[in-house]
Amino acid sequence: MTYFECPACAFVQTEEPYWLEEAYSSAFTTTDTGTLQRSLILGKSAATLLYFAFDAKGKFVDYAGGYGTLARLMRDIGFDFYSTDLYAENFMAKGFDAEPGRYEAATAFECFEHFVNPRQELEKILAYSDTIFFTTQPCPIPAPAVTDWWYYAPHHGQHVALYRAKTLAYLGQQYGLHYHRILNYHLFTKKRIPTFLFSFFIVAGRLGLSSIVRLLMKSRTLSDAALLKKKPTHNRLVSK
Repeated sequence: MTYFECPACAFVQTEEPYWLEEAYSSAFTTTDTGTLQRSLILGKSAATLLYFAFDAKGKFVDYAGGYGTLARLMRDIGFDFYSTDLYAENFMAKGFDAEPGRYEAATAFECFEHFVNPRQELEKILAYSDTIFFTTQPCPIPAPAVTDWWYYAPHHGQHVALYRAKTLAYLGQQYGLHYHRILNYHLFTKKRIPTFLFSFFIVAGRLGLSSIVRLLMKSRTLSDAALLKKKPTHNRLVSK
């Protein structure tokens, strides 16, 4: 696997990834042991950011949402969240698959590094919302050797696109989006939000402000169960 770096925007990308069919024979790699932990941690920052900076009563979509873990977690807090993923079945948030339409905001955690064509994929997410809260690990400067940085993850071959802040700021500008970043947390939005406020919500959410959000919102756990019972696709046991 060979990576190339763009001298203009500092984007780092592999050669043409001919191995993707094999790489995605399973939606999740066996070494990705952090799937659940990631949703729990990132959900804290997402809940805080979306509650205080956006319309918490709106609809939200988790793009590339995997098994629907984050969507279920956010619904349990009280957000009207939906999930969509081309490679994984939504087990955890069944009945809440995202339909085409406009949403208050989209989350896209740990998926930008999987994009063979980032602009095309960004446009797909923008079809849902002009606000995208996402994570991806920024590539160090200068780019390390493939053997010297864990995030290349050549053993599974799914990380084909790597970014710097310069790359993402440039990408966002093409669509009139403001760009904010702290560590591996990123935000594209057309809404004017001070960078320091974005950073505050991310850090404060992880430190405990998300617990206040839980108290301020009404969980959808029980109401979702009641709603799903009324749907014709709900599986019922039939007694003879």
